[in-house]
Amino acid sequence: MQDHRPNPTLNLEYCADRPIFMDFLQQAQRSPDAIAVVSHDATCSYRQLEQISHGIASFLKVNGATESDRVVIVSNRCAGMVYAMLGALRAGLTFTVADVAYPPARIGQIIRMLKPSFVLLCGGVTVDLDSEHLEAGRPAPRIVSIAENPADSLREFAFHQHALPQVDPAQPAYITFTSGSTGEPKGIVATHAPLVHFIEWHTQRHSLSKDDCFSLLSGLGHDPVYRDVFTPLSIGAKVIVPAQSTVIDPVALAAWIQKNAISIIHLTPPLGRLIETGATLQGARFNALRYLFWGGDALGISLFEQMCVIAPNAVSVNFYGTTETPQAMAYHHVDPEADNSRIPLGKGIKNAQLLVVNDTRQLVHEGEVGEILIRSPYLAQGYWEDIAQTREKFVVNPFTNVENDICYKTGDLGTYLSDGRVSFLGRGDSQVKIRGHRIELAEIEGALSKHPLIKQCVVLAVNDNALVRLVAYCVSINAVSTGELREYLNTRLPEYMVPALFVFLDAIPLTPNGKIDRRALPRIAANTEAASIHCDQDLSPLALKLTQAWAEILQVPRIDANLTFVELGGDSLSFVQASMVLEELIGHLPDQWEMTPVHELCGLAGQTSSSKLAIRAMEVPVLLRVISIILIVIGHLHLFSTWSVVGETTVLFLISGISLARFQFQAINERGNVRTLVRSVVFIAVPTILYTLLNQILFDQVHWQTMLLISNWFPPTMMGGFAYWYVEVLLQMIVIIGFVLSFERVRNIIVANPFRCLVLAACALAVADIVISAFLFDASPLYNRVPQHYLAVMVLGMAVHYAHSSAQKWIVSAVAVVVMGGEDLLAIFGTGAQEVAKDYVDIAIPAVLSLIWVKSIPVPGFIARGLALVASSTLFIYLTHFQFQSLARHIVDLPVFAVVFAVVGGIGVAYGWNKVVRIVLVRWSGAGKKSGSDTVERVA
Repeated sequence: MQDHRPNPTLNLEYCADRPIFMDFLQQAQRSPDAIAVVSHDATCSYRQLEQISHGIASFLKVNGATESDRVVIVSNRCAGMVYAMLGALRAGLTFTVADVAYPPARIGQIIRMLKPSFVLLCGGVTVDLDSEHLEAGRPAPRIVSIAENPADSLREFAFHQHALPQVDPAQPAYITFTSGSTGEPKGIVATHAPLVHFIEWHTQRHSLSKDDCFSLLSGLGHDPVYRDVFTPLSIGAKVIVPAQSTVIDPVALAAWIQKNAISIIHLTPPLGRLIETGATLQGARFNALRYLFWGGDALGISLFEQMCVIAPNAVSVNFYGTTETPQAMAYHHVDPEADNSRIPLGKGIKNAQLLVVNDTRQLVHEGEVGEILIRSPYLAQGYWEDIAQTREKFVVNPFTNVENDICYKTGDLGTYLSDGRVSFLGRGDSQVKIRGHRIELAEIEGALSKHPLIKQCVVLAVNDNALVRLVAYCVSINAVSTGELREYLNTRLPEYMVPALFVFLDAIPLTPNGKIDRRALPRIAANTEAASIHCDQDLSPLALKLTQAWAEILQVPRIDANLTFVELGGDSLSFVQASMVLEELIGHLPDQWEMTPVHELCGLAGQTSSSKLAIRAMEVPVLLRVISIILIVIGHLHLFSTWSVVGETTVLFLISGISLARFQFQAINERGNVRTLVRSVVFIAVPTILYTLLNQILFDQVHWQTMLLISNWFPPTMMGGFAYWYVEVLLQMIVIIGFVLSFERVRNIIVANPFRCLVLAACALAVADIVISAFLFDASPLYNRVPQHYLAVMVLGMAVHYAHSSAQKWIVSAVAVVVMGGEDLLAIFGTGAQEVAKDYVDIAIPAVLSLIWVKSIPVPGFIARGLALVASSTLFIYLTHFQFQSLARHIVDLPVFAVVFAVVGGIGVAYGWNKVVRIVLVRWSGAGKKSGSDTVERVA
């Protein structure tokens, strides 16, 4: 079998024949009147940009700048930043960009570390350099303002058109700052060669041309901004710069993309989610978009699919790299027809390799986990004034031991796929990603420790709800509010580095060796209220209404608006109610809204309204849940003298499988435990046991089997009435599936290819059912009301959720017909009931086919609300329908009335139960807070 892993001894060529601006100069000479840069209030041609950058470079050189000097560009999102970048590079200087949105203290840190000769201010920004920002005894840098308007900049630098030096492409070009483990940001020094090499490969591989319109949407202080600027300028294309206010407004951003016919975007997944939200609200389609180049964070399948809808002509490419590389070093073209449940990092670009190595520094095999090393001659030079860190992270290739053959140790974990691509599996050190930004927790700790009232602190990245949140554990000298700490950090750190939650302790726990015992720090799962209160303060009245309504639906005291519906513990029943509330507030629901953080949904609140007469798209699983429970009630209450429909319960099991995959599997995998399933079991089991106990006390005798929810394993003659086998079998299957998923190895196998694994598992379980029934245990005396008979159906439902491509849908359709049709045939011919079977219609197969091929069905709004009430009350309708039939007979002895009365009564019981549970949980939560130590201070 061919080994598709990279050859780590292969010679990788290196070429550094020109500085990064040389291709731009050729384009300026070739097409001087072509538009180079368009910002919200300036348009600059290639001729003007060449002259402005020449003037800035001359100005810097005439005023004493030498080759070893640095320039700090303090800027907002504007054309002036492009002028400044080119000017510094053409002068042979090394620049860095400090986003004016950074706190002044952060900008001051950068200036103090780099000791620049010049600070260039762009976009009308100002900066105050006090003694704290400067090194004692060193002259202050000269501050120069660069006008946004090209004519103004040309006038300002018209007298500085001197000859410029030859620039060595092997010398430093720019320094990019990332979060540092020492408590200060660390600068990464890059030469011209890596960017030249990347852009040359990038433009050729993706056929980029001068006719493309590039957007400058990357963060100004991060390395993707350089490809945003220099890729278009190197090929004669336009770079279009939005205002910062546009970038943070989803509707304005979508309109800007459409208005400017943007064809190329480099973006992070959070930015992509913002774009998709704006496009959905505006009903926009970006037909001009050719490429979406993703980076900075893991691209999820739901976002990818949403972007395919709003940008139907765009190709998505997953880029992988680090600031130290210093551009993307691997790529993967995302195939819409492939299984994209986990989008890989891909393979190395030209003259770059991803080496995934184990502890013995050998390449791992497919499925094995190792650290990702990036091998290329186009790496950064290292860390600014930190030789030790550079030697630690930039290591000699262990496969060649050649001095100049260097690999960068990313700290990322990954594995090889069968075709040699690399799949990302998480971080292996203290670095974390927050909204696409890589940060060191030690830097936050360092900043927080400088507060005069903080004696000691530890910061953790908590992934307890499948969302990374920063939590600061603090020991304070005197009482201090979290509001004060948050305000203090906001002046020193970027917003994304400020912890979401502050936990106050008497002392930081230590190990016997005297090190911080992070495992002994209190879990924050029960203390998330502080974060949610803080979030509540920033929400609109309608958004508060949404969070309060969802808290009631989810039966919790309050919710954290930073989490998604799925992360909050939502399931298939609460999903129906939550969607109805959300639609009333924002109107049309975006696809996969349950995977969008609540605060982002809150941003849409009140922008549209939903009419009761409007048509809304009702998801097929919800509709089938309604149909199934109503058919069950009709059959049980004998509405018709002969009832020919079967398979309703099978449909409910199938939908439960879809819900398990949709709402819980991701959380199980990321948490590493099955606690979310335990919650589901409790919320189903408790009302079932209590209601069954009440009925048996009043009308029968108490059966211990029903109290343990195992009465389905005993003959009906032993159990008497009021046995709810559907609930029992469902819970037993959840327990079985939960036990299997509790093993990490099983989860890893499924995650690698969930569709294939679940389809194969469904087939295996179907065969196992036949074998068990034939040789081990015949469940026909129990009417097959046992888990073995329905497990294949439930797992098949999980597979249906992951069937995204047409090929996968055809496969799972065929499996469904074989598995479920086969069970029907065995039941018929195994019992000799062919003649009786002619009178019955099994709806399970049509139902599963509709679940596979039909996403939703248009339904009038008022009908949809009624159906949603039924769907969310399925459990209680099932539990209570016989009792409501008895009550109905005392009113009107009509089967139709009994059915309606049973459905409405079940809805009423569900409402009452949820209210009671909500009240109990809120009071219990309040009592717990009063009795416990006040470790989490509320935000004032």
